[in-house]
Amino acid sequence: MARLSSVILAALLLSAACFEAPALAFQLAGALQKAQDEKRLTPEEAAGIESGIHEAGAQELPQAPFEAKVEEGLAKRVPGPAIIQALKTMRGDYAFARDVLARGGTSPSPDDIAQTGESLRLGLTRQQLEEMAEIEPAAPPSMLATAARTRAGLNAVGFPQSLADGILRAGLSSGFLAPGWDQLFRVVQRTRAAGLPDAAVAAAAARIMADGGGPSELLQELGLTGRDTRQSPGEANKM
Repeated sequence: MARLSSVILAALLLSAACFEAPALAFQLAGALQKAQDEKRLTPEEAAGIESGIHEAGAQELPQAPFEAKVEEGLAKRVPGPAIIQALKTMRGDYAFARDVLARGGTSPSPDDIAQTGESLRLGLTRQQLEEMAEIEPAAPPSMLATAARTRAGLNAVGFPQSLADGILRAGLSSGFLAPGWDQLFRVVQRTRAAGLPDAAVAAAAARIMADGGGPSELLQELGLTGRDTRQSPGEANKM
């Protein structure tokens, strides 16, 4: 379980990086052809993969994450049918994320859709996303995307649901849920290593969010520094 959580956290960190669509598209074409040349993909499977990516574009979803997913699958020698199924599941998560983010009347950016879609794939439930969207219906998509990433990270480290609910409610209601809060799971890792209870961290985070503060204020209140939260997932448990 600990290993799985570390994998999820690592994926959350990686998914924060920007996708370079043109470069990925060029690389993907070469990777698909190479896989066919090596008999790891049939022409039909390669066509199915390309169709899955094009369908994401037709649904107005950002294509670069789908191309990156295929690149990853090919690099790991995942069978073609499994890649096609993964793309289908991914489209469902991204489409759901897009629709929830757009409920406030503002069109979400491709990055907001990608980050929220990845959060759903990495531990955030659809019910949790919908519940957060209902807290502050007028919240901008970027803030809800930050909430999604924050909650996914807390889920990954096994943070109590009721405490996570209180933190995100405070952040969304106050309108001060800044992007830096999506690294809250790192603070939790460090405070647990220091012996601080989750309830104390949740109370401090909710109070600081409600007052318009950011992660730096939380670190200061808890007696930590930025260096304490720049460890790779899992390192806090080694201290």
